[in-house]
Formats: sequence, C-alpha cells, structure tokens
Amino acid sequence: MQDPIKTLFAECIQTQIAAADLLQEPLERAADLLVESLLHGRKVYCCGENLAHATSRHFAHIMLTGLSFERPPFPVTSLHADYGALQHERMFAQQIQAVGQASDVLLVFNASTRAPRVSAAMEAALSRQMLIIAITQEADNDISGLLGPDDVEIRIPTTNTARASEHLLQVSNMLCAVAEHRIFPQETDS
Repeated sequence: MQDPIKTLFAECIQTQIAAADLLQEPLERAADLLVESLLHGRKVYCCGENLAHATSRHFAHIMLTGLSFERPPFPVTSLHADYGALQHERMFAQQIQAVGQASDVLLVFNASTRAPRVSAAMEAALSRQMLIIAITQEADNDISGLLGPDDVEIRIPTTNTARASEHLLQVSNMLCAVAEHRIFPQETDS
C-alpha cells in the first residue's frame, strides 16, 4: 500500500512539472498585460470563485504591499464577496459595472469546473471593454468561452481542485514578482 502523503506530494510535483512546460508563454503574456496596464495608470480588479476568492484577496494584498521588496502600492483591488447579497450570482458583476473602465484589467481565479459569479463579472468587464486575465484549470466549463483575443488564460494542467488551488496561489505570487521586477528593475540589479 502506497503512503497517501507521498501520493499527494507526487501529484503536486507532477502538476508542477506539467505547469512549468505549459505555462511559460501564458504567464509571460499575463505579466506583459499586467505591467502595461499598471504603467499606464489603469486599475486591476480581481475575484475568485468560491475558495479561489482567497487567492484573489492574497493577490490584491501583495500587489498593494509588495512581495519581494518595499515599493509604492499598485492599484489592485479584490472585489468584495458579499455572500449575503440579494443578487448573489451578480455580486462581482455589480462592482465591475460600478467602477470598471475601458482598458482596466479583471483578473479571475477559478480552481473548479463552474464559475457563475466570476463569469458574470467577466461579462460585465467585457461590456466595459476591460481586459481579462483568467487563471483556471483544465476542466473549467465557464470561463474560457468568454475570453477574447486580447485576453489571457493561464490554464493549470490539472482537473484536481486541490492541485489547481495550490497553483492559483503560486501563479498569483509569480505575477506579482514579475510585475515588481519589471517595473522596478533597479531593485533586482544588486
């Protein structure tokens, strides 16, 4: 009988290896879009479906406070997840309708197959001519179909929600680190 903990580590490692091979190009495109938006004074809004919303909040926090070094805050906001809202399915969409502007960025996180609240936010972002970065997993059924040619999808190579959740956090840290180093290259030259 195989040790269940070793099996979990093996699954994590296998997903890491597959991600390293597949995600280089979409991560570069997402970082380019993020950096260009920040340098041009645009805002970034983020949200996540269910537990992935914690990753959205983490991403907004590290973009505001810094990940690798002390720096000025980036204008990134995690949309509020008011699960008691009357229109629960539209809670993120309503916020985008209220504050989203053309060429702002909506960054969405989803580790499961369905994402009704995030999909509604994406539709609102599209109506506002915003750009979208989507971090999803292989079995995503809702998000991919909403992306346009200027949007970016980072599709984590797994259908396992736990492995996808781990990688959402990793990708959010990577995007912040790349943005910091591109915007403040002098901090990494030492």
